[in-house]
Amino acid sequence: MSVILRPYLQSEFDRACEIREIDSDDRRERFRLRFEKSDDWYDHYFHLAIESDGELVGDFQLRKCDKTMPEGSWEMGLEIAAESRGKGIGTKALIAGTEYAFAHGAHRVQGSTEESNIAMRRSFDKAGWKFEGVQKALFLEAGIPVDYYSYAATKLINGGLAHTK
Repeated sequence: MSVILRPYLQSEFDRACEIREIDSDDRRERFRLRFEKSDDWYDHYFHLAIESDGELVGDFQLRKCDKTMPEGSWEMGLEIAAESRGKGIGTKALIAGTEYAFAHGAHRVQGSTEESNIAMRRSFDKAGWKFEGVQKALFLEAGIPVDYYSYAATKLINGGLAHTK
């Protein structure tokens, strides 16, 4: 199974919205602005399509916000189509995304996932990311606090990799 990250094709907008579970007109229009800049930064977002064996199966996001994060410290997001989960695509996308980020100016990439998302936690582990801790009550869902598990990969200044395989 091949997994690559690449810019989106304009014809893939509806499928990208489906994968990201974007269901309102307002959210679609906000995403469209970032989608149309695929392979370039828009605001503090950078989106790439995740392709597996020639099919669009996910969305990989990098985020860098100069107001809240130090230079070179980026966040990532990953969304895999429901029918493509459990096949190792997330792990391969994390590895490719980490390499991309390091090659384009990041020295640290971090991400988190809901405590109950065991598959994503395994993907972080398999991709060589290191568990950094639990973010207690990061989100409230219907008034119920939800904990998130935080992971990161870092790049050594001398060109080597730390926290990645």
